[in-house]
Amino acid sequence: MIGVVVWSSVEKEKAVIWCEDQAALAYLQGRENLAGSAYWPQPGDLVELESDVVGTLRNARRVTLLSEQEYAHLPDLLRASVPPAEPHLRIVASTPHPEVKDQLAGAPELRTAAAS
Repeated sequence: MIGVVVWSSVEKEKAVIWCEDQAALAYLQGRENLAGSAYWPQPGDLVELESDVVGTLRNARRVTLLSEQEYAHLPDLLRASVPPAEPHLRIVASTPHPEVKDQLAGAPELRTAAAS
Protein backbone atom coordinates (compact mmCIF):
# COMPACT_ATOMS: atom_id res chain seq x y z
CA MET A 1 0.00 0.00 0.00
CA ILE A 2 1.11 3.59 -0.62
CA GLY A 3 0.84 6.35 1.99
CA VAL A 4 1.96 9.84 2.89
CA VAL A 5 3.52 10.68 6.25
CA VAL A 6 1.43 13.42 7.90
CA TRP A 7 3.24 13.57 11.26
CA SER A 8 6.61 12.31 12.47
CA SER A 9 8.94 12.43 15.48
CA VAL A 10 12.52 11.23 15.03
CA GLU A 11 13.17 11.43 18.78
CA LYS A 12 10.18 9.24 19.66
CA GLU A 13 10.56 7.07 16.53
CA LYS A 14 6.87 7.47 15.72
CA ALA A 15 4.98 8.57 12.64
CA VAL A 16 1.41 8.75 11.35
CA ILE A 17 0.70 7.72 7.75
CA TRP A 18 -2.36 8.55 5.65
CA CYS A 19 -2.94 5.54 3.39
CA GLU A 20 -4.26 5.34 -0.16
CA ASP A 21 -7.24 3.20 0.90
CA GLN A 22 -8.39 6.14 3.08
CA ALA A 23 -9.20 3.78 5.93
CA ALA A 24 -7.75 4.30 9.41
CA LEU A 25 -4.42 6.10 9.70
CA ALA A 26 -1.42 3.79 10.08
CA TYR A 27 0.95 4.28 13.01
CA LEU A 28 4.65 3.62 12.61
CA GLN A 29 6.58 2.98 15.79
CA GLY A 30 10.23 1.99 16.01
CA ARG A 31 12.97 1.56 13.42
CA GLU A 32 12.41 -2.20 13.36
CA ASN A 33 9.32 -1.45 11.22
CA LEU A 34 11.39 0.26 8.52
CA ALA A 35 12.42 -1.94 5.63
CA GLY A 36 16.22 -1.56 5.64
CA SER A 37 16.42 2.21 5.86
CA ALA A 38 18.34 4.36 8.30
CA TYR A 39 16.29 7.41 7.20
CA TRP A 40 13.30 8.20 9.44
CA PRO A 41 10.28 9.31 7.34
CA GLN A 42 9.26 12.97 7.58
CA PRO A 43 5.89 14.70 6.93
CA GLY A 44 5.29 14.82 3.19
CA ASP A 45 7.30 11.68 2.38
CA LEU A 46 5.68 9.11 0.09
CA VAL A 47 6.08 5.61 1.51
CA GLU A 48 5.13 2.04 0.73
CA LEU A 49 3.98 -0.07 3.65
CA GLU A 50 2.26 -3.17 4.88
CA SER A 51 -0.19 -2.86 7.74
CA ASP A 52 -1.93 -4.96 10.34
CA VAL A 53 -4.59 -4.14 12.86
CA VAL A 54 -4.08 -4.93 16.53
CA GLY A 55 -7.19 -4.10 18.55
CA THR A 56 -8.32 -0.78 17.09
CA LEU A 57 -4.84 0.39 16.03
CA ARG A 58 -3.56 0.04 12.46
CA ASN A 59 0.20 -0.52 12.58
CA ALA A 60 2.58 0.24 9.73
CA ARG A 61 5.10 -2.51 8.96
CA ARG A 62 7.95 -2.84 6.45
CA VAL A 63 7.83 0.88 5.59
CA THR A 64 9.93 1.85 2.57
CA LEU A 65 10.64 5.41 1.43
CA LEU A 66 9.52 5.99 -2.17
CA SER A 67 10.02 9.73 -2.47
CA GLU A 68 11.21 12.39 -0.03
CA GLN A 69 8.97 15.43 0.41
CA GLU A 70 6.75 14.43 -2.52
CA TYR A 71 3.75 15.84 -0.67
CA ALA A 72 5.38 18.29 1.73
CA HIS A 73 2.33 20.60 1.54
CA LEU A 74 -0.16 17.86 2.58
CA PRO A 75 0.05 18.19 6.40
CA ASP A 76 -0.59 21.96 6.17
CA LEU A 77 -3.40 21.39 3.66
CA LEU A 78 -5.10 18.93 6.02
CA ARG A 79 -4.79 21.31 8.98
CA ALA A 80 -6.22 24.20 6.95
CA SER A 81 -9.22 22.18 5.74
CA VAL A 82 -10.58 21.56 9.26
CA PRO A 83 -12.03 24.48 11.23
CA PRO A 84 -10.52 24.90 14.70
CA ALA A 85 -12.42 23.00 17.36
CA GLU A 86 -14.48 24.89 19.88
CA PRO A 87 -13.16 24.48 23.41
CA HIS A 88 -15.18 22.09 25.57
CA LEU A 89 -14.47 24.03 28.75
CA ARG A 90 -15.11 27.62 29.63
CA ILE A 91 -14.30 29.75 32.67
CA VAL A 92 -17.41 30.62 34.62
CA ALA A 93 -15.72 32.70 37.33
CA SER A 94 -12.06 33.10 38.11
CA THR A 95 -12.41 34.56 41.64
CA PRO A 96 -15.22 34.23 44.19
CA HIS A 97 -17.48 37.20 44.81
CA PRO A 98 -16.52 39.40 47.82
CA GLU A 99 -19.45 38.08 49.91
CA VAL A 100 -18.29 34.47 49.33
CA LYS A 101 -14.75 35.39 50.47
CA ASP A 102 -16.24 36.87 53.66
CA GLN A 103 -18.27 33.71 54.32
CA LEU A 104 -15.21 31.48 53.75
CA ALA A 105 -13.10 33.60 56.11
CA GLY A 106 -15.61 33.21 58.95
CA ALA A 107 -16.40 29.48 58.69
CA PRO A 108 -13.57 26.91 58.64
CA GLU A 109 -15.93 24.10 57.49
CA LEU A 110 -16.83 26.16 54.42
CA ARG A 111 -13.12 26.66 53.60
CA THR A 112 -12.62 22.91 53.69
CA ALA A 113 -15.66 22.27 51.49
CA ALA A 114 -14.64 24.98 49.01
CA ALA A 115 -11.09 23.63 48.75
CA SER A 116 -12.21 20.11 47.80
